[in-house]
Amino acid sequence: MSISVVNGYVCTSGCDAAKAKQGIDPNAPPGTPPGVDSKKSEFAGQPATVLGGALKDLANAVRAAPDAAAINSDTRSAGVNLLV
Repeated sequence: MSISVVNGYVCTSGCDAAKAKQGIDPNAPPGTPPGVDSKKSEFAGQPATVLGGALKDLANAVRAAPDAAAINSDTRSAGVNLLV
């Protein structure tokens, strides 16, 4: 079996190549109307992962934490030495 790329579509057989030459995605899910780009989905633009439960609280805490430069400048002016 050979794998080829025809018109930007990955083809694994002669039938796939024939469809790709016509501009039809040979790897489109069954029942997809012709001309619909199967690479675009309803999830486009959404984050890859959504954290929930205890991980959601942890992610929010990390985002809310001040950066190290601000902490170092405040503690140096107060005369406190921190190992960073």
